Amino acid sequence: MKKSIKLVTCLFLLLSLTIHAQQNSQHIQQCDAVTLNRNIQLDGSSDTEEIKIEVASNAKKLHIGINSTIKSGYLTVEVYDPKGNKKGNFSIESQVKSSSKKKELVCGQMQKHIDEPIKGDWVIKLIPNNVAGDISICTSMM
Repeated sequence: MKKSIKLVTCLFLLLSLTIHAQQNSQHIQQCDAVTLNRNIQLDGSSDTEEIKIEVASNAKKLHIGINSTIKSGYLTVEVYDPKGNKKGNFSIESQVKSSSKKKELVCGQMQKHIDEPIKGDWVIKLIPNNVAGDISICTSMM
């Protein structure tokens, strides 16, 4: 009798774990969005950087959010599609001289929403000129 109870209990637990695993598997397959965040720190840099965002053929929407805060220098940010077409840009500049006793933080932001994005590598180009500051890039695909 004790063996039967243990066997039924084990079968019940195994069945519940199997059902739970199937539900989790279905949930993973139904994922609606993928988000990626990058934070980049620049310390007086003037080196151009290219950040690639790989967009799959099944992506229906692409969202790119770029936030930048600089203490000094001049920064240009550009967004290109896989064909090399510019899809957006902005520039920010610190205007307070570094030798001054004043400090300045300049913030710039760009939000880009693209329906039916082209498959391939989208490029975010960072073009700094003596920039000290932080850049945050958030991408989301649905």
